[in-house]
Amino acid sequence: MRISHSHKFIFLATPRTGSTTARKVLDKYTDIASVHISMVSSDFPFYHHISALELKTIFEDRDWDWDSYEKFCFVRNPYDRVVSLYHHHLKMRKNLKVNSVRSFVRKLRYMTTRTPSFRDYVMNINPKNRLPTSLESFLCDGNGDFLVNEVLMFEELEDELPKFLSKLDISITADDIPYLNASTGRQQYSKYYDEELKNKVRDLYEYEFDRFGYSF
Repeated sequence: MRISHSHKFIFLATPRTGSTTARKVLDKYTDIASVHISMVSSDFPFYHHISALELKTIFEDRDWDWDSYEKFCFVRNPYDRVVSLYHHHLKMRKNLKVNSVRSFVRKLRYMTTRTPSFRDYVMNINPKNRLPTSLESFLCDGNGDFLVNEVLMFEELEDELPKFLSKLDISITADDIPYLNASTGRQQYSKYYDEELKNKVRDLYEYEFDRFGYSF
């Protein structure tokens, strides 16, 4: 998440949609830069993947004018995004540091359970949870209304981000956009799916498919 009071934008970081890259690009124009969720406090509640509704509530509590900001995020083909989420999950299992009782319990659980297969992971996804969140869960208020102005496509990040920022009088080019935090050790997403898993992901992320025309 990034907030610029001077340029009047809010970037909401949908997990595994190039948000690390976008945050890096936006840093020089940012007044409030998010932190890992483990580092938040009552004075600074801005974590990386905070939802639109959570952030809107903070704005209201601080008497900031939510409606005066341009709010945007990225969407990604759910088939590709779920593969990225899976490999991120494997990385977190392997590299989790123990620095609290909660992390110790999680580490112990990881050590005493087998590493999930991709099928295991997909069949247990809850799109209302923080990382595998659906776009609707991430962006909507309690009435189901979207709280952002623009949803940009991850697959066209190098074109869409400069174009969007130009409306805010921020000039960047594709050369200013790094490629950060990419999944490692993965294959092309089509290699992971059979018909059952394809249908499962299609059902979980129905809005993304219907609104943005994604397909397998």
